[in-house]
Amino acid sequence: MKKLNLLVKLIVKYTALLICLGSFTAVASQAETVVTISSGEYPPWTGQALKQGGFVNHVISEAFKRQGYRVKFSYFPWKRTYESAKQGQFDATSYWYASAERALDFYYSEPVSTEKLVFFHLKINPIPDWKSFDDLKDYQIGATRGFTYTEQFWQAANDKRINVQVVTSDLQNLRKLLKGRIDLFPTTLFTGHNLILHEFDPSLAPLFTFHPRLLAETRGHLLFSKKRPGTAKLLEAFNKGLARMKKEGLYNELFDDLLSGAYSK
Repeated sequence: MKKLNLLVKLIVKYTALLICLGSFTAVASQAETVVTISSGEYPPWTGQALKQGGFVNHVISEAFKRQGYRVKFSYFPWKRTYESAKQGQFDATSYWYASAERALDFYYSEPVSTEKLVFFHLKINPIPDWKSFDDLKDYQIGATRGFTYTEQFWQAANDKRINVQVVTSDLQNLRKLLKGRIDLFPTTLFTGHNLILHEFDPSLAPLFTFHPRLLAETRGHLLFSKKRPGTAKLLEAFNKGLARMKKEGLYNELFDDLLSGAYSK
């Protein structure tokens, strides 16, 4: 009888040990999980040379960190950034505005940023108080390849109601604006001012301005590839981590850092 009791106790202890080891292994496995994310360059929001990869990518890393995941970013031109994630080569891609086309291939996270989209131009070339894109038909408009802007913007471009020249970066568009090769181009208030402040001689900054009419108030999202196994679970984890960040007040702290220029070169 004593031997039987001893055997039962040993079995119970062994079972408990296995459960503990299993739990530890599960936690360790999750902690070691790397989330792969493709990203483009869009200072100060995203950028390989920026502090913590820029404001948005810092937010993404911290949100996942709170759920036990580590993030690895790979930086490419925007078109490759999108297509590689769409094909399932990465878990997710940072970061994009909402569109019906993208929703076919990706799951959308909760918004990681909110931005005001406007037209920048030179002060010596004022833009009228336009009400529709038809009012801008006589202007040369710059655009950056791979950027969403608004569906109405691209529809007007496709219908030839506006003249759009596409290049690979906002910085190129600002330089074209300065040289008079385009009359205006859309970007967010913060991005436009940041590029002017850090990429041009201070004497040139006063030459730029923007039209007060908003094209849109946009929300940026982390997109999770539907072709990649397990991304629905990663999406849930990210949204929980982001909510936790905001509850802790860390999101607002990082945004204050953004406003102070901490994510700029």
